[in-house]
Amino acid sequence: MAGPPTDRILRAILSTVVAMACFAVLNAMSKTLSTSGYPVIEVIWARYIFAFVFMLAMFLPRSGRQLFAIRRLDTQVVRGLLLFFSSYLFFHGVVYLPLATAAAISLSSPIIVTALSPRLLGEAVGPRRWAAVAVGFVGALIVVRPGHGDFDWHALLIVASTVCSSFYQLFSRRYGQTERPDASATVATIVGTIAATPFVPFEWVTPSTTCHALLFVGMGIMAGTGHYFLTIAYSQAPAAVVTPFNYTQLIGSAILGYAVFNDFPDLWTWVGAAVIVGSGLYIGYRERVRYKLAQKT
Repeated sequence: MAGPPTDRILRAILSTVVAMACFAVLNAMSKTLSTSGYPVIEVIWARYIFAFVFMLAMFLPRSGRQLFAIRRLDTQVVRGLLLFFSSYLFFHGVVYLPLATAAAISLSSPIIVTALSPRLLGEAVGPRRWAAVAVGFVGALIVVRPGHGDFDWHALLIVASTVCSSFYQLFSRRYGQTERPDASATVATIVGTIAATPFVPFEWVTPSTTCHALLFVGMGIMAGTGHYFLTIAYSQAPAAVVTPFNYTQLIGSAILGYAVFNDFPDLWTWVGAAVIVGSGLYIGYRERVRYKLAQKT
């Protein structure tokens, strides 16, 4: 059976790369603010509220009321909450970890997505890709190193964030083709804003410099742009094809982490990241082979 005609592989891959670049910059901005004395909940709230303003400015003139036209509101609320918890956990963890280390852990998302695809998406996963999933989890263990003397429990926050992000991606894939990408991204931002707002007044710290204020606004722009492109990606191609390209975020995170914070992951983090990336790339390769065979039948 041929794959659905709406699956545009190249567009999905390019959209993923753009999204990952935005997220690398977003994470650097959030770490800068969180380590400058601003509460994490305020940083997350700013990420959502300014993303919402950005989306309204970009999409409302051309989409009108369709920007809020959602067929399955309950599903979109769950999807938005998954993204919120993913951001909340990641922003907490990245304060204490190098950007590239956090990004390396989050690279296990393609492995989780592939492992859950048969049950949640009905996408077949063969024995070779199951083997790649197992190898990918080994890579994640190398990065996190539970029980080792260098183990930092904050890495578990990134692991939990990655699990939430994986379910977010699965929901994006499952329902992405029935929703407009701009509407789906906007509603997720609204959900995150509503979830964060009640807690902000209790921990509010007014930005002390113009630079910090610009970083708060910039987070919203990066988040809005990144999640819009990610939504496009998962509405255009199978999840197992798109998610391996999340690894490009590691490159940007390593560069920004060294340039801005003068931190750099140790050797074992790079070894684990290489194992995870290799596993993810193989999963993507096997999925593309399966996709091409399906198109010929």
